[in-house]
Amino acid sequence: MTNSVIDLLDEKVIEFNSRIDGEPEFSKMIEGKNRTICICVSDGDNYSTKLESMRIEDFVKTENTDADLVVTANSEVLTGLINREISPIKAYMSGDLKVKASLTDMLLLKRLF
Repeated sequence: MTNSVIDLLDEKVIEFNSRIDGEPEFSKMIEGKNRTICICVSDGDNYSTKLESMRIEDFVKTENTDADLVVTANSEVLTGLINREISPIKAYMSGDLKVKASLTDMLLLKRLF
């Protein structure tokens, strides 16, 4: 299941960067933002990336979970969130999803997924 999480994250990176290239309004929201993002899969590995210079890099496996935005959930919940099969609000309220980020960064995260 964890492999599917990284595959889905890779797809989201491509989608996100395409939106920056193709949607001027979206790129204006991203302009000037430099953030580190860590996705912690509680039943798998942790993955991190950087948003820098109007691009998000590919996610890489990491042990370091210190980032501007940290999202923690199990692989089933993360897969459901990425595929839009699970409501992020419900997952957060039930405790299945944990997010450590500022409100501004949470809105940015919403744009990624």
